Amino acid sequence: MTGQISDGLIYKSQIFCIVGVDGVGLFEPTQHGFSPQSVTTACWRGYCCTYNVIEEILYLKELIITLSLKQKLIVKHGRAKDFLGVFPCLRDTPVGHPSTIYDELNHLVEFTGSLLVAKNFIKSLYVHLGFQPAYKYEEVHQLIFKSGYLMQSINRSEEMAEIRQKIIPPFNFYDQWHLTWRGKNGS
Repeated sequence: MTGQISDGLIYKSQIFCIVGVDGVGLFEPTQHGFSPQSVTTACWRGYCCTYNVIEEILYLKELIITLSLKQKLIVKHGRAKDFLGVFPCLRDTPVGHPSTIYDELNHLVEFTGSLLVAKNFIKSLYVHLGFQPAYKYEEVHQLIFKSGYLMQSINRSEEMAEIRQKIIPPFNFYDQWHLTWRGKNGS
């Protein structure tokens, strides 16, 4: 499986990836009449959300969703219905597939629970599989919400660094076990 595109969250004017969710109430397209289509292995869900924390309240800022060809044509020709008062546009996403974009939604999300958000991904820890876990980022925060209101923010960066220290051996360990390919003639 390809590494997956995670949802984003703008917090304190910085963009974070959502790397962990424990709670209920995040945006779910099917609950609003959408039928996301997966057209890339980088986004099996067929959609991606960007959230925004403004004055300690969680909002859905943007929805990028891949719809059926028929629905895309409706959007392209300006006949799409609005969603939460916003009309969609069609544009290519970072993975090169045209998607329907609903931007500047500013829709209150009544999420209750905890989000782990992270930034500054450590590229040497990338694994081409699923969503990347929190310990693979330099900066990690736990945001605790109740009905969409931010109740607490806890910096978990040091704990993630401790996890990395425990599960990732030092590089000299790898050097001892490094395998070298040798062709038929031993070179």
